[in-house]
Amino acid sequence: MSDAPAGPELAADGFPAAQLHGPIEELFDDVFMVHGSIALFSAGPGFMVNRNMVVLRDGKTGGNTGALTLIHSVRLDEAGEKALEALGDVKHVLRLGAMHGQDDAYYVNRYGAEFWCHAKSPVYAEPATDHVLSAGCALPVADAALFVFELPMAPETALLLRREGGLLITADSLQHHTAYTNCSPAMVERMKAAGFDLTTIVGPIWQQRLTPEGGTLKPDFDRLLALDFKHHISAHGALARDTAHALTEAAVAKAFQDEGNRP
Repeated sequence: MSDAPAGPELAADGFPAAQLHGPIEELFDDVFMVHGSIALFSAGPGFMVNRNMVVLRDGKTGGNTGALTLIHSVRLDEAGEKALEALGDVKHVLRLGAMHGQDDAYYVNRYGAEFWCHAKSPVYAEPATDHVLSAGCALPVADAALFVFELPMAPETALLLRREGGLLITADSLQHHTAYTNCSPAMVERMKAAGFDLTTIVGPIWQQRLTPEGGTLKPDFDRLLALDFKHHISAHGALARDTAHALTEAAVAKAFQDEGNRP
């Protein structure tokens, strides 16, 4: 799935307006998420899919102050924005996947945040990149490391947070679904047909679109499985807690099961 633009409703400030979302939830100490949504205008009227924003807080000095890094940014309504500001100061916006970024420019403009992104983004050209994501690069979050997918036809990265036994944060490459919340009925039917099962999956549409012709993405996922993580959250779906690595092993095996039968 992607949040590709094709005419979102604009707010008075000229940026895409806030869409349906839930409250800010604390997953772990200084790790939060918002379960939101986005209208997929390119798919036609009535198509809405869920999307998640992950918020990481660093440098807490007392109370709820600290520097916030937003991953897969999702614009919030007024009450949600006040709750976000109560957590700390929005200092960084980080884009992991090529197909996400509708609300990045809003947060950079609203808070003067620094923008972290891969070298090129084929869907959302704005905002201008302050820090280019690459293997081994410095990151705005403590105890974090960047994983770079090397084989897809568009940029894709993941973030490993070395806390709580390891939290893997992905965009579209790896997803964990437990329900089709914040998805319209038309979208649910399309997701089911495309293989968005209620478990951990390699993103079916992402895999289809970004696999080179005659190629495979499996070596990247083999490298991903070499990472040490217990939990996983992506730009869509829900948190996989405690058993994420085993679920990812099963997802990779299923996604590439037919490759051994190629002539």
